[in-house]
Amino acid sequence: MKKRVTITYPASPARVAAMLADPAYQRSRFERFSLEDASIDVAVRGRGFVATVSGSVPPSRLPAAAARFVRSAVSFGLTESWGEPAADGARAGSLDATAKGAPVKAGATMSMRPGADGDSTQVTIDLELSVSVPLVGRSVEEKVLAQTGRVVADEERRGAAWLATA
Repeated sequence: MKKRVTITYPASPARVAAMLADPAYQRSRFERFSLEDASIDVAVRGRGFVATVSGSVPPSRLPAAAARFVRSAVSFGLTESWGEPAADGARAGSLDATAKGAPVKAGATMSMRPGADGDSTQVTIDLELSVSVPLVGRSVEEKVLAQTGRVVADEERRGAAWLATA
């Protein structure tokens, strides 16, 4: 199942990229999940970067639609990659997610562009999610993707707060 979402940050693409490349910001994104074993790494690649997060989530912390299909902690890896900026600060990126112990595949292509007002950045994410559970996989995909609005609002709030203090 596919879905497009857009996140708006109140800063230039250069400032947004610097925020996303900051290990402290990446840690703050995952604090709300209270993951005891989260590992976060940010590596510079030319003028781009790759942020990698890994850890595990107990079934009790998963959405109800997914938790009933999982018996033990789900190990995950999330890799957010951003290429070098164009002259206007625009960048292309990708998001790859893996989940061991769960029948899920997820990924995305992303673009970062200056906002029309010149004082903001739009990050467009084309998500693709596949849950391979016979008969109910599509329903689980729909329920999970229905949460993207809440995730986008949280990311916009966290990003704005971070940018206000940076």
